[in-house]
Amino acid sequence: MNYLKEDAIAALSTTAGKSAIAVIRLSGENSFQIIDKIFKTHSKPEQQVKHGYITDGIEKKDEVLCTFFKAPHTYTGENLVEIAAHGNPVIINEILNLLYKNGARPAEPGEFTYRAFLNGKMDLAEAEAVCALITSKTEMSAKAALNSLSGEFSSKIKNIRDAVTNLIAFMEANLDHPDEDIMFLSHTEKLSRLDSCTKDVQNLLNSHKTGKILQHGIKVAIIGKPNAGKSSLLNAILGKNRVIVTDIAGTTTDTVEETIDCCGIPLTITDTAGIRDHAENLIEILGQEKTRETVCKADILIWVFDSASETDCNDVKIADFLKKSDLNIPIICALNKSDLPPLLSSSLLNRENKAEVKISAKTGVGIADLLDEIIKIAGFSESQNDYLMINSRHFILLQNTLESLIRTKQAIYAKDADEIACFEALNAQTALNEILGINVKQDILDTIFSTFCIGK
Repeated sequence: MNYLKEDAIAALSTTAGKSAIAVIRLSGENSFQIIDKIFKTHSKPEQQVKHGYITDGIEKKDEVLCTFFKAPHTYTGENLVEIAAHGNPVIINEILNLLYKNGARPAEPGEFTYRAFLNGKMDLAEAEAVCALITSKTEMSAKAALNSLSGEFSSKIKNIRDAVTNLIAFMEANLDHPDEDIMFLSHTEKLSRLDSCTKDVQNLLNSHKTGKILQHGIKVAIIGKPNAGKSSLLNAILGKNRVIVTDIAGTTTDTVEETIDCCGIPLTITDTAGIRDHAENLIEILGQEKTRETVCKADILIWVFDSASETDCNDVKIADFLKKSDLNIPIICALNKSDLPPLLSSSLLNRENKAEVKISAKTGVGIADLLDEIIKIAGFSESQNDYLMINSRHFILLQNTLESLIRTKQAIYAKDADEIACFEALNAQTALNEILGINVKQDILDTIFSTFCIGK
C-alpha cells in the first residue's frame, strides 16, 4: 500500500453517485495551504466552518462549506479539512482533481483511519471496528461494532495484558534475584492470577461466535418434500410473494435466497427445490442437487412438514439424506398447515439437536415462534447490548494467548521451570499486544486497511 504519512491525501468520504451533499476529506500537514489555493471565502479567519466557493482561479466550480480541524484534535491526528459540496459526480471529480493538482494525492483504502492509528487516535482493534461499523447489516451488529469502536474490547484486552505484564515482572524479578530477601508472589498467587487471566480470555473467545454471526449472519436453508409449503413459508417470513406458489409438485426448481433482519441478526434464508424419491425431468434433478449443496452450507435447517398428511416415502428420503450427510447443525421441524386437522406421524421427528414448531404459512400463525427459535439457537437476546465485534484475527491471537497461559501454568507446576513459565507468559503478552496493534507487522496492517472503503 502507498501509505506515505508525509503526503496530503484526499478522497470522497460519502457514497459515490448523485446526492444532495457530498463530503470530501483532505488530511495532511499542509492541508490548509492546499485548500487555500482553491477555496475563496469571506468568512472570518477564526471561524471553523467557512462558506465560500471552490475555484480553479478562473471560474467557480461549486458553492461549498469547508470545516477546518486543526491537529492533533482531528480524526487522523493531522490537519484535516472536510468539504461539503453538492453531490454531483461531475462537481466531485472537479474538486478532487483540483486538490490533486495542488499538492494532495488520492487516498488509499482506509488511509484516513490508518493515519488515525499511526497517530495514536485509536488502537488497531478500534480501527478494525470502524470498518465493521460501516459494513454492519443490522442495528444490533452496528451496536456491537460501536461498542468495540468505543474501546470496550480494547479495554478488556488491556486489562488482561496489564495483569500478564505484572505477573511477568514478578517472575523475572524472581529469576534475577533468587537468593535475595525480597517478597515475591507465592506459588498459589501466581496460579490464581493465571486462572483469572485465562477465564477472561476464554470469555472473549466465547464472544467470537456472536461477533461472527452479527457480521456475517446466519444461513438458513428451507427443505422438505414438494408441496410441503417451503415457498409459502419463505413468502410468509418476508411478508411478500417472493416465490411462485402452486399446487403443482416441483414448482420450485432452483434456490431462492433472501436476507432479512431477524431481531438484529442478518438472516439469509434459502428456499430450495423439494426432495422426493423420483424426479420427472432433468431440471428437477439439477434442482435437487442444488438443494443438497445448499443444505451442506447452511448453519440451520428448517425442515418443513405437511402436518395435514401422513409422512411418506419422500419424507423418509429426506431423513436418509440428512442421516448420510452427517450434518452437525440444528434442525427446526416446521409443522406446516397447522390450521388443518393434524395427521402427521412423529416417527421422523425424534432426533437430537432438533426443535419443533407448529406453523401455518397460509395464515402466518407460528412464524414469529419459528424466528424466535432461530434466535434462541443462535444464542442471542434483544435486551443484551454489550456484544462485541471480535473478528477472526482477534480470535486466533486470543487462542494463542490462551494456549500460552495454559503452558505458563504447566511450567509453574513443574520443578525448575521458571524460565519456561516466563517465556510463555511473554508469548501471551505479545499476542495481546498484536491485537492492539503494538509491534504488528506491516503486511498485516496493509491487509487490514485494504478492506476499508476509500475515504475512511
